[in-house]
Amino acid sequence: MEKVDYLIVGQGIAGSLLAYELEQAGRRVLVLNEEKKNTSSNKAAGIYNPITGRKLVKTWLADELFPGLEGYYLGLEQTLGAHFIYPMPIYRPFFNFEEQNDWSVKASEAEYAPFVKELRAKSMQLPGVIDPVGGLVLALCGYVNLPVMLRHLKKYFLDKGAYRAEVFQYDQMTINEREVTYKDIVAEKVIFCEGPMAVNNPYWGWLPFKLVKGEILEIDSPLPTDLILNRGVFVLPKNGHFSVGSTYDHAQLDYEPSESGIKNLKDRLGKLYQGEYAVVSESAGVRPATFDRRPLIGFHQDLPRIGIFNGFGTKGVSLVPYFARQLVNYLNGDGVIIPEVNVSRAIK
Repeated sequence: MEKVDYLIVGQGIAGSLLAYELEQAGRRVLVLNEEKKNTSSNKAAGIYNPITGRKLVKTWLADELFPGLEGYYLGLEQTLGAHFIYPMPIYRPFFNFEEQNDWSVKASEAEYAPFVKELRAKSMQLPGVIDPVGGLVLALCGYVNLPVMLRHLKKYFLDKGAYRAEVFQYDQMTINEREVTYKDIVAEKVIFCEGPMAVNNPYWGWLPFKLVKGEILEIDSPLPTDLILNRGVFVLPKNGHFSVGSTYDHAQLDYEPSESGIKNLKDRLGKLYQGEYAVVSESAGVRPATFDRRPLIGFHQDLPRIGIFNGFGTKGVSLVPYFARQLVNYLNGDGVIIPEVNVSRAIK
């Protein structure tokens, strides 16, 4: 029998970074992963952004998450010998003069100043971009190329004998007070990091996930390649093209782009950019969002050796490193799982 401290099920961004942090803390891990093309992490744009939404508000926990975020991924790049983080400002054109006036005050306030690179009172004169009253250039932004990062983390675990490619079979797991046994593996705990597949998990399928399908266009365009545009849609320079996204569909949860979804993207893009572009490809993914837009982290109320680390939605790049470390500290007896993310909040 192979003995490990933690069996991690799933090698998306959640499972990968949790396993990495546990390993860095001196714990022995084994990652089991169903290798398939259509995963939420591989389809994600990977953007990190401290100021979000139509009303331009600080994202939840921005002050805790963003100051060290780029440093975290740069350190991981050094460990893995790979390049996958691309710090890049986000330009968010103002809707009107009222919004511009609001931000002329807010941009210098202590609460927002660290996240504002520049306030533009006039158009940036980017060909085709609709910004007649200027906009906000945000700092501490960019994207992580998740497929590249996950590929190198897989190699990292493989080199340590800590990775297996297989479909997890729930009926092959037995649990007692001291340990969990799965086939030839004995673990102190099992932590499920299955993304949207968690809805089929017999231990966690009852949780109030609110899965959402997102579609993305890939286009060629003469837009600048050192800036992310974001108003209604994001336009992200990536892999030699531009990714345009995303839609939010809670009904049709598949990995096929829909005609209505692609039309919606093109219509929204037209309100931000009226220049020339050519569609290169269309894609879709399903994200593991939750009922209250907060992650689900913790352990089963009746089976405390069964855990979950899931539900990061569109903000996994910024949330997962922070909460992976928080969970590792908790497991080492040196911290708590905050109530806002603790899975216990979903128990009725």
